Amino acid sequence: MLRVFRHYIPLPTLAISAVEMLFLFAAFYIYRSRFGSILEFQWQTFYLALGFAAAILIMMFSLGLYNRPIFGSYREMLIRIVLSFCFVLPILMLVTEAIKRYIPSVALPPHENYLPGMVLGLCAVTATRFLILPMINVAALKKRVLVIGVGELAHRIERLVAGSEDRGFTVVGFVRFGNETPRIAAHFLDEKRLRQGNSIAQLADEKFVDEIVIASRDRRGLPIDDLLDCKLKGLNIIEYLTFWERETGQIDLEALQPSWLFFSDGFRMDWFPNALKRLFDIVVSLVFVLLTAPVIAVTALAIRLEGPGPIFYVQERVGLHGRRFLLKKFRSMSVNAESDGPRWAASNDQRVTRIGALIRKTRIDEIPQILNVLRGDMSFIGPRPERPFFVETLAREIPYYSERHRVKPGISGWAQINYPYGASVEDAREKLTYDLYYVKNRSLFLDFVILLQTARVVLWPEGVR
Repeated sequence: MLRVFRHYIPLPTLAISAVEMLFLFAAFYIYRSRFGSILEFQWQTFYLALGFAAAILIMMFSLGLYNRPIFGSYREMLIRIVLSFCFVLPILMLVTEAIKRYIPSVALPPHENYLPGMVLGLCAVTATRFLILPMINVAALKKRVLVIGVGELAHRIERLVAGSEDRGFTVVGFVRFGNETPRIAAHFLDEKRLRQGNSIAQLADEKFVDEIVIASRDRRGLPIDDLLDCKLKGLNIIEYLTFWERETGQIDLEALQPSWLFFSDGFRMDWFPNALKRLFDIVVSLVFVLLTAPVIAVTALAIRLEGPGPIFYVQERVGLHGRRFLLKKFRSMSVNAESDGPRWAASNDQRVTRIGALIRKTRIDEIPQILNVLRGDMSFIGPRPERPFFVETLAREIPYYSERHRVKPGISGWAQINYPYGASVEDAREKLTYDLYYVKNRSLFLDFVILLQTARVVLWPEGVR
Protein backbone atom coordinates (compact mmCIF):
# COMPACT_ATOMS: atom_id res chain seq x y z
CA MET A 1 0.00 0.00 0.00
CA LEU A 2 0.99 3.60 -0.55
CA ARG A 3 0.68 5.96 2.39
CA VAL A 4 -0.60 9.42 1.45
CA PHE A 5 -0.78 11.96 4.30
CA ARG A 6 -0.74 9.03 6.79
CA HIS A 7 -3.71 7.32 5.07
CA TYR A 8 -3.14 3.96 3.38
CA ILE A 9 -4.25 3.51 -0.23
CA PRO A 10 -4.07 0.05 -1.86
CA LEU A 11 -1.72 -0.05 -4.85
CA PRO A 12 -4.25 -1.97 -7.01
CA THR A 13 -6.72 0.86 -6.43
CA LEU A 14 -4.14 3.40 -7.57
CA ALA A 15 -3.27 1.28 -10.61
CA ILE A 16 -6.90 0.83 -11.70
CA SER A 17 -7.73 4.51 -11.17
CA ALA A 18 -4.62 5.55 -13.15
CA VAL A 19 -5.56 3.29 -16.07
CA GLU A 20 -9.16 4.53 -16.08
CA MET A 21 -8.03 8.14 -15.80
CA LEU A 22 -5.81 7.61 -18.86
CA PHE A 23 -8.62 5.96 -20.85
CA LEU A 24 -11.13 8.67 -19.93
CA PHE A 25 -8.67 11.39 -20.88
CA ALA A 26 -7.88 9.65 -24.18
CA ALA A 27 -11.57 9.12 -25.01
CA PHE A 28 -12.46 12.78 -24.60
CA TYR A 29 -9.23 14.09 -26.16
CA ILE A 30 -9.59 11.87 -29.23
CA TYR A 31 -13.19 12.94 -29.72
CA ARG A 32 -12.43 16.65 -29.28
CA SER A 33 -9.54 16.31 -31.72
CA ARG A 34 -12.06 14.92 -34.24
CA PHE A 35 -9.85 11.84 -34.75
CA GLY A 36 -8.02 13.52 -37.59
CA SER A 37 -5.76 15.95 -35.72
CA ILE A 38 -4.81 13.89 -32.68
CA LEU A 39 -1.09 14.52 -33.19
CA GLU A 40 -1.64 18.30 -33.22
CA PHE A 41 -1.38 19.10 -29.54
CA GLN A 42 -3.95 21.62 -28.29
CA TRP A 43 -3.74 23.01 -24.76
CA GLN A 44 -7.42 23.84 -24.54
CA THR A 45 -8.43 20.31 -25.56
CA PHE A 46 -5.86 18.93 -23.09
CA TYR A 47 -7.36 20.89 -20.17
CA LEU A 48 -10.92 19.99 -21.15
CA ALA A 49 -10.06 16.29 -21.39
CA LEU A 50 -8.19 16.42 -18.07
CA GLY A 51 -11.12 18.11 -16.31
CA PHE A 52 -13.57 15.67 -17.84
CA ALA A 53 -11.53 12.62 -16.74
CA ALA A 54 -10.97 14.01 -13.22
CA ALA A 55 -14.69 14.75 -12.74
CA ILE A 56 -15.70 11.22 -13.78
CA LEU A 57 -12.99 9.66 -11.62
CA ILE A 58 -14.01 11.64 -8.52
CA MET A 59 -17.67 10.70 -9.03
CA MET A 60 -16.75 7.03 -9.45
CA PHE A 61 -14.77 7.19 -6.23
CA SER A 62 -17.71 8.85 -4.46
CA LEU A 63 -20.02 6.00 -5.49
CA GLY A 64 -17.64 3.37 -4.12
CA LEU A 65 -16.35 2.03 -7.43
CA TYR A 66 -12.82 1.68 -6.02
CA ASN A 67 -13.86 -0.20 -2.88
CA ARG A 68 -12.85 -3.86 -2.88
CA PRO A 69 -16.33 -5.42 -2.36
CA ILE A 70 -17.76 -3.80 -5.52
CA PHE A 71 -15.44 -5.81 -7.79
CA GLY A 72 -17.31 -8.98 -6.90
CA SER A 73 -20.67 -7.74 -8.25
CA TYR A 74 -20.68 -6.97 -11.98
CA ARG A 75 -24.31 -5.84 -11.98
CA GLU A 76 -23.79 -3.38 -9.12
CA MET A 77 -20.57 -2.16 -10.68
CA LEU A 78 -22.26 -1.46 -14.04
CA ILE A 79 -25.11 0.42 -12.35
CA ARG A 80 -22.70 2.67 -10.46
CA ILE A 81 -20.54 3.31 -13.53
CA VAL A 82 -23.59 4.49 -15.48
CA LEU A 83 -24.78 6.61 -12.55
CA SER A 84 -21.34 8.23 -12.29
CA PHE A 85 -21.59 9.49 -15.87
CA CYS A 86 -25.23 10.54 -15.41
CA PHE A 87 -24.37 12.58 -12.31
CA VAL A 88 -21.33 14.24 -13.88
CA LEU A 89 -23.10 15.43 -17.06
CA PRO A 90 -25.31 18.10 -15.39
CA ILE A 91 -22.35 19.23 -13.28
CA LEU A 92 -20.25 19.75 -16.41
CA MET A 93 -23.11 21.65 -18.01
CA LEU A 94 -23.44 23.98 -15.00
CA VAL A 95 -19.69 24.58 -14.86
CA THR A 96 -19.62 25.27 -18.60
CA GLU A 97 -22.42 27.84 -18.29
CA ALA A 98 -20.67 29.53 -15.36
CA ILE A 99 -17.38 29.79 -17.25
CA LYS A 100 -19.08 31.12 -20.40
CA ARG A 101 -20.87 33.75 -18.34
CA TYR A 102 -18.06 34.96 -16.09
CA ILE A 103 -14.99 34.13 -18.24
CA PRO A 104 -16.19 34.67 -21.83
CA SER A 105 -12.64 34.67 -23.20
CA VAL A 106 -12.48 30.88 -22.63
CA ALA A 107 -13.94 29.01 -25.61
CA LEU A 108 -15.90 25.96 -24.49
CA PRO A 109 -17.86 23.44 -26.56
CA PRO A 110 -21.68 23.40 -26.57
CA HIS A 111 -23.42 21.09 -24.11
CA GLU A 112 -24.37 18.54 -26.73
CA ASN A 113 -20.68 18.07 -27.62
CA TYR A 114 -20.10 16.41 -24.24
CA LEU A 115 -22.36 13.47 -25.06
CA PRO A 116 -20.13 11.64 -27.60
CA GLY A 117 -17.15 12.05 -25.25
CA MET A 118 -19.25 10.71 -22.37
CA VAL A 119 -20.26 7.67 -24.42
CA LEU A 120 -16.64 6.98 -25.41
CA GLY A 121 -15.56 7.37 -21.78
CA LEU A 122 -18.32 5.05 -20.58
CA CYS A 123 -17.25 2.40 -23.09
CA ALA A 124 -13.60 2.80 -22.02
CA VAL A 125 -14.34 2.36 -18.30
CA THR A 126 -16.74 -0.53 -18.89
CA ALA A 127 -14.16 -2.29 -21.07
CA THR A 128 -11.53 -1.78 -18.36
CA ARG A 129 -13.72 -3.30 -15.65
CA PHE A 130 -15.27 -6.17 -17.61
CA LEU A 131 -12.59 -7.12 -20.16
CA ILE A 132 -9.14 -6.03 -18.96
CA LEU A 133 -9.35 -6.64 -15.18
CA PRO A 134 -10.50 -10.29 -15.43
CA MET A 135 -7.42 -11.06 -17.55
CA ILE A 136 -5.02 -9.74 -14.89
CA ASN A 137 -3.52 -12.24 -12.45
CA VAL A 138 -4.50 -10.41 -9.26
CA ALA A 139 -2.79 -12.98 -7.01
CA ALA A 140 0.56 -12.20 -8.64
CA LEU A 141 0.19 -8.54 -7.64
CA LYS A 142 -0.44 -9.26 -3.96
CA LYS A 143 2.24 -8.78 -1.33
CA ARG A 144 3.61 -12.09 -0.01
CA VAL A 145 3.64 -12.04 3.79
CA LEU A 146 5.36 -14.34 6.29
CA VAL A 147 3.89 -14.17 9.80
CA ILE A 148 6.07 -14.73 12.86
CA GLY A 149 3.74 -16.18 15.48
CA VAL A 150 1.02 -18.81 15.67
CA GLY A 151 -1.13 -17.59 18.58
CA GLU A 152 -4.19 -15.38 18.85
CA LEU A 153 -2.81 -12.46 16.81
CA ALA A 154 -1.72 -14.78 14.00
CA HIS A 155 -5.15 -16.42 14.11
CA ARG A 156 -6.76 -13.03 13.53
CA ILE A 157 -4.65 -12.56 10.41
CA GLU A 158 -5.71 -16.02 9.27
CA ARG A 159 -9.38 -15.11 9.76
CA LEU A 160 -8.83 -11.80 7.95
CA VAL A 161 -7.55 -13.67 4.90
CA ALA A 162 -10.35 -16.26 5.10
CA GLY A 163 -13.00 -13.52 5.36
CA SER A 164 -12.14 -11.94 2.01
CA GLU A 165 -10.14 -12.87 -1.07
CA ASP A 166 -9.81 -9.22 -2.03
CA ARG A 167 -7.03 -8.44 0.43
CA GLY A 168 -3.87 -6.93 -0.97
CA PHE A 169 -1.63 -9.61 0.55
CA THR A 170 -1.15 -13.38 0.63
CA VAL A 171 0.06 -15.23 3.72
CA VAL A 172 2.71 -17.76 2.66
CA GLY A 173 3.16 -19.27 6.12
CA PHE A 174 3.29 -18.86 9.89
CA VAL A 175 6.48 -19.45 11.87
CA ARG A 176 6.31 -20.66 15.47
CA PHE A 177 8.88 -19.67 18.07
CA GLY A 178 9.06 -20.18 21.81
CA ASN A 179 6.23 -22.04 23.54
CA GLU A 180 3.35 -20.24 21.86
CA THR A 181 0.25 -22.43 21.53
CA PRO A 182 -0.78 -22.75 17.86
CA ARG A 183 -4.21 -21.30 16.96
CA ILE A 184 -3.89 -21.55 13.19
CA ALA A 185 -4.38 -24.29 10.61
CA ALA A 186 -1.64 -26.92 10.81
CA HIS A 187 -0.73 -26.80 7.11
CA PHE A 188 0.45 -23.20 7.53
CA LEU A 189 3.14 -24.08 10.08
CA ASP A 190 6.77 -24.01 8.94
CA GLU A 191 8.29 -25.55 12.07
CA LYS A 192 9.75 -28.54 10.23
CA ARG A 193 11.80 -26.44 7.86
CA LEU A 194 13.22 -24.39 10.72
CA ARG A 195 14.09 -27.53 12.70
CA GLN A 196 16.04 -28.80 9.71
CA GLY A 197 18.39 -25.85 10.13
CA ASN A 198 16.81 -23.34 7.76
CA SER A 199 16.77 -19.75 8.96
CA ILE A 200 13.85 -17.37 8.55
CA ALA A 201 15.88 -15.57 5.88
CA GLN A 202 16.26 -18.81 3.92
CA LEU A 203 12.55 -19.55 4.31
CA ALA A 204 11.74 -16.04 3.08
CA ASP A 205 13.94 -16.58 0.01
CA GLU A 206 12.29 -19.92 -0.79
CA LYS A 207 8.78 -18.45 -0.57
CA PHE A 208 9.65 -15.13 -2.26
CA VAL A 209 8.49 -13.18 0.80
CA ASP A 210 8.00 -9.41 0.52
CA GLU A 211 7.19 -8.65 4.16
CA ILE A 212 7.46 -10.20 7.62
CA VAL A 213 4.82 -9.50 10.28
CA ILE A 214 5.60 -9.97 13.99
CA ALA A 215 2.30 -11.28 15.37
CA SER A 216 2.99 -12.45 18.91
CA ARG A 217 2.19 -10.92 22.29
CA ASP A 218 5.22 -12.51 23.95
CA ARG A 219 8.39 -11.39 22.22
CA ARG A 220 10.72 -13.49 24.38
CA GLY A 221 12.67 -15.92 22.25
CA LEU A 222 12.15 -13.88 19.10
CA PRO A 223 14.88 -14.84 16.54
CA ILE A 224 16.56 -11.43 16.54
CA ASP A 225 19.58 -12.43 14.42
CA ASP A 226 17.37 -14.02 11.77
CA LEU A 227 15.09 -10.99 11.60
CA LEU A 228 18.07 -8.62 11.41
CA ASP A 229 19.42 -10.67 8.51
CA CYS A 230 16.04 -10.35 6.76
CA LYS A 231 15.96 -6.60 7.37
CA LEU A 232 19.44 -6.10 5.97
CA LYS A 233 18.43 -8.10 2.89
CA GLY A 234 15.74 -5.53 2.18
CA LEU A 235 12.64 -7.25 3.58
CA ASN A 236 10.10 -5.04 5.30
CA ILE A 237 9.45 -6.06 8.93
CA ILE A 238 6.46 -4.62 10.78
CA GLU A 239 4.54 -5.48 13.92
CA TYR A 240 1.01 -6.78 14.04
CA LEU A 241 -0.79 -3.55 15.04
CA THR A 242 0.75 -1.55 12.19
CA PHE A 243 -0.04 -4.34 9.73
CA TRP A 244 -3.65 -4.54 10.94
CA GLU A 245 -4.09 -0.77 10.75
CA ARG A 246 -2.77 -0.69 7.19
CA GLU A 247 -4.82 -3.60 5.87
CA THR A 248 -8.15 -2.91 7.58
CA GLY A 249 -8.31 0.84 8.25
CA GLN A 250 -8.89 -0.03 11.91
CA ILE A 251 -6.93 -0.20 15.16
CA ASP A 252 -7.25 -3.55 16.92
CA LEU A 253 -8.45 -2.75 20.44
CA GLU A 254 -7.81 -6.26 21.75
CA ALA A 255 -4.11 -6.08 20.87
CA LEU A 256 -3.60 -2.36 21.49
CA GLN A 257 -0.84 -1.42 23.91
CA PRO A 258 0.11 2.07 25.14
CA SER A 259 3.70 1.55 23.94
CA TRP A 260 2.50 1.27 20.34
CA LEU A 261 0.54 4.50 20.72
CA PHE A 262 3.63 6.24 22.11
CA PHE A 263 5.97 5.31 19.29
CA SER A 264 3.66 5.09 16.26
CA ASP A 265 3.31 7.89 13.76
CA GLY A 266 0.17 10.00 14.05
CA PHE A 267 -2.00 11.85 16.60
CA ARG A 268 -0.71 15.21 15.36
CA MET A 269 -2.61 18.25 16.58
CA ASP A 270 -0.61 21.13 15.09
CA TRP A 271 -2.30 24.53 14.83
CA PHE A 272 -1.89 24.89 11.06
CA PRO A 273 -3.70 21.64 10.10
CA ASN A 274 -6.40 22.56 12.63
CA ALA A 275 -6.82 25.97 11.00
CA LEU A 276 -7.06 24.36 7.54
CA LYS A 277 -9.62 21.90 8.84
CA ARG A 278 -11.72 24.71 10.29
CA LEU A 279 -11.60 26.54 6.94
CA PHE A 280 -12.56 23.29 5.21
CA ASP A 281 -15.53 22.88 7.59
CA ILE A 282 -16.82 26.39 6.98
CA VAL A 283 -16.48 26.27 3.18
CA VAL A 284 -18.04 22.80 2.84
CA SER A 285 -20.87 23.68 5.24
CA LEU A 286 -21.80 26.88 3.41
CA VAL A 287 -21.73 25.15 0.02
CA PHE A 288 -23.79 22.28 1.43
CA VAL A 289 -26.41 24.67 2.84
CA LEU A 290 -26.76 26.39 -0.55
CA LEU A 291 -27.13 23.08 -2.38
CA THR A 292 -29.64 21.62 0.08
CA ALA A 293 -31.75 24.74 0.74
CA PRO A 294 -34.77 23.36 -1.21
CA VAL A 295 -34.51 20.02 0.65
CA ILE A 296 -34.37 21.83 4.01
CA ALA A 297 -37.50 23.84 3.19
CA VAL A 298 -39.50 20.82 1.96
CA THR A 299 -38.44 18.68 4.95
CA ALA A 300 -39.41 21.36 7.47
CA LEU A 301 -42.81 21.76 5.80
CA ALA A 302 -43.40 17.98 5.73
CA ILE A 303 -42.61 17.58 9.44
CA ARG A 304 -44.92 20.47 10.28
CA LEU A 305 -47.79 19.03 8.19
CA GLU A 306 -47.42 15.50 9.59
CA GLY A 307 -48.48 16.47 13.09
CA PRO A 308 -47.87 18.62 16.15
CA GLY A 309 -44.41 19.07 17.59
CA PRO A 310 -41.21 20.97 16.86
CA ILE A 311 -39.47 20.74 13.48
CA PHE A 312 -36.04 20.41 15.05
CA TYR A 313 -34.91 17.99 17.73
CA VAL A 314 -32.31 19.30 20.17
CA GLN A 315 -30.26 16.76 22.09
CA GLU A 316 -27.23 16.98 24.36
CA ARG A 317 -24.10 15.32 22.97
CA VAL A 318 -20.46 14.98 24.03
CA GLY A 319 -17.88 16.82 21.95
CA LEU A 320 -14.21 17.82 21.98
CA HIS A 321 -12.43 17.00 25.28
CA GLY A 322 -15.71 15.74 26.74
CA ARG A 323 -17.46 19.11 26.58
CA ARG A 324 -21.21 18.91 26.07
CA PHE A 325 -23.18 20.79 23.43
CA LEU A 326 -26.70 20.84 21.99
CA LEU A 327 -26.97 19.02 18.68
CA LYS A 328 -29.71 19.94 16.19
CA LYS A 329 -31.47 17.47 13.89
CA PHE A 330 -34.74 17.32 12.03
CA ARG A 331 -37.21 15.57 14.33
CA SER A 332 -37.74 12.01 13.08
CA MET A 333 -39.48 10.50 16.13
CA SER A 334 -42.72 11.15 17.94
CA VAL A 335 -42.74 13.96 20.51
CA ASN A 336 -42.69 11.64 23.55
CA ALA A 337 -40.29 9.11 22.06
CA GLU A 338 -38.07 8.94 25.15
CA SER A 339 -40.57 9.39 27.93
CA ASP A 340 -39.22 6.15 29.45
CA GLY A 341 -35.56 7.22 29.18
CA PRO A 342 -32.82 7.05 26.53
CA ARG A 343 -32.25 3.81 24.62
CA TRP A 344 -30.61 2.58 21.43
CA ALA A 345 -32.55 2.92 18.19
CA ALA A 346 -33.86 -0.41 16.90
CA SER A 347 -34.78 -1.81 13.49
CA ASN A 348 -38.35 -0.80 12.58
CA ASP A 349 -38.43 1.44 15.65
CA GLN A 350 -42.06 2.28 16.43
CA ARG A 351 -41.06 5.72 17.71
CA VAL A 352 -40.05 6.84 14.20
CA THR A 353 -42.68 8.83 12.25
CA ARG A 354 -43.47 8.26 8.56
CA ILE A 355 -41.56 11.36 7.47
CA GLY A 356 -38.90 10.45 10.03
CA ALA A 357 -38.34 7.05 8.41
CA LEU A 358 -37.76 8.71 5.04
CA ILE A 359 -35.38 11.41 6.24
CA ARG A 360 -33.44 8.89 8.34
CA LYS A 361 -33.02 6.58 5.36
CA THR A 362 -31.72 9.43 3.19
CA ARG A 363 -29.74 11.05 6.06
CA ILE A 364 -31.69 14.29 5.57
CA ASP A 365 -32.31 14.45 9.33
CA GLU A 366 -28.58 15.16 9.79
CA ILE A 367 -28.56 18.39 7.73
CA PRO A 368 -29.30 20.85 10.60
CA GLN A 369 -26.03 19.76 12.23
CA ILE A 370 -24.43 22.18 9.77
CA LEU A 371 -25.36 24.84 12.33
CA ASN A 372 -23.27 23.02 14.93
CA VAL A 373 -20.37 22.91 12.48
CA LEU A 374 -20.57 26.65 11.78
CA ARG A 375 -20.73 27.36 15.52
CA GLY A 376 -17.60 25.27 16.08
CA ASP A 377 -19.19 22.54 18.23
CA MET A 378 -18.60 19.98 15.49
CA SER A 379 -16.52 19.37 12.39
CA PHE A 380 -17.93 18.20 9.08
CA ILE A 381 -15.77 15.05 9.35
CA GLY A 382 -15.08 13.28 12.62
CA PRO A 383 -16.38 10.60 15.02
CA ARG A 384 -20.13 10.72 15.56
CA PRO A 385 -21.06 12.52 18.81
CA GLU A 386 -22.82 10.32 21.37
CA ARG A 387 -25.17 11.19 24.21
CA PRO A 388 -23.67 11.58 27.71
CA PHE A 389 -25.65 8.61 29.03
CA PHE A 390 -24.17 6.27 26.42
CA VAL A 391 -20.68 7.81 26.65
CA GLU A 392 -20.48 7.11 30.38
CA THR A 393 -21.62 3.52 29.85
CA LEU A 394 -19.31 2.83 26.90
CA ALA A 395 -16.28 4.44 28.55
CA ARG A 396 -16.61 1.97 31.44
CA GLU A 397 -16.90 -1.06 29.16
CA ILE A 398 -14.62 -0.25 26.21
CA PRO A 399 -10.92 0.60 26.65
CA TYR A 400 -9.69 3.81 25.02
CA TYR A 401 -13.26 4.92 24.27
CA SER A 402 -12.66 8.43 25.63
CA GLU A 403 -9.79 8.95 23.16
CA ARG A 404 -12.30 9.54 20.35
CA HIS A 405 -13.03 12.88 22.03
CA ARG A 406 -9.51 14.13 21.20
CA VAL A 407 -10.99 15.64 18.03
CA LYS A 408 -14.25 17.38 17.25
CA PRO A 409 -17.16 15.08 16.43
CA GLY A 410 -18.47 15.14 12.87
CA ILE A 411 -21.55 14.75 10.71
CA SER A 412 -19.82 12.03 8.73
CA GLY A 413 -16.74 10.03 9.61
CA TRP A 414 -14.45 7.09 8.87
CA ALA A 415 -16.63 4.77 10.97
CA GLN A 416 -19.83 5.95 9.26
CA ILE A 417 -18.62 5.05 5.75
CA ASN A 418 -17.14 1.70 6.82
CA TYR A 419 -19.61 0.35 9.38
CA PRO A 420 -23.43 0.36 9.52
CA TYR A 421 -25.50 2.04 12.22
CA GLY A 422 -24.38 1.03 15.72
CA ALA A 423 -27.01 0.17 18.31
CA SER A 424 -25.17 -1.90 20.91
CA VAL A 425 -21.99 -1.98 22.98
CA GLU A 426 -20.39 -4.38 20.49
CA ASP A 427 -21.25 -2.05 17.61
CA ALA A 428 -19.73 0.86 19.54
CA ARG A 429 -16.58 -1.19 20.13
CA GLU A 430 -16.27 -1.99 16.43
CA LYS A 431 -16.87 1.63 15.40
CA LEU A 432 -14.23 2.77 17.88
CA THR A 433 -11.60 0.80 15.92
CA TYR A 434 -12.37 3.07 12.94
CA ASP A 435 -12.64 6.23 15.04
CA LEU A 436 -9.19 5.66 16.55
CA TYR A 437 -7.77 5.15 13.05
CA TYR A 438 -9.21 8.55 12.10
CA VAL A 439 -7.92 10.27 15.25
CA LYS A 440 -4.46 8.83 14.63
CA ASN A 441 -4.25 9.54 10.90
CA ARG A 442 -6.53 12.52 10.41
CA SER A 443 -5.63 14.99 7.69
CA LEU A 444 -7.37 17.21 5.16
CA PHE A 445 -6.75 14.49 2.56
CA LEU A 446 -8.53 11.85 4.67
CA ASP A 447 -11.39 14.31 5.31
CA PHE A 448 -11.77 14.75 1.56
CA VAL A 449 -11.77 10.97 1.03
CA ILE A 450 -14.50 10.55 3.66
CA LEU A 451 -16.52 13.45 2.23
CA LEU A 452 -16.56 11.83 -1.22
CA GLN A 453 -17.40 8.40 0.18
CA THR A 454 -20.32 9.88 2.14
CA ALA A 455 -22.20 10.14 -1.17
CA ARG A 456 -22.08 6.34 -1.43
CA VAL A 457 -23.50 5.94 2.08
CA VAL A 458 -26.36 8.34 1.32
CA LEU A 459 -27.24 6.76 -2.03
CA TRP A 460 -26.84 3.17 -0.82
CA PRO A 461 -27.95 3.33 2.85
CA GLU A 462 -26.86 0.41 4.99
CA GLY A 463 -28.01 -0.22 8.50
CA VAL A 464 -30.24 2.86 8.72
CA ARG A 465 -32.51 2.91 11.76
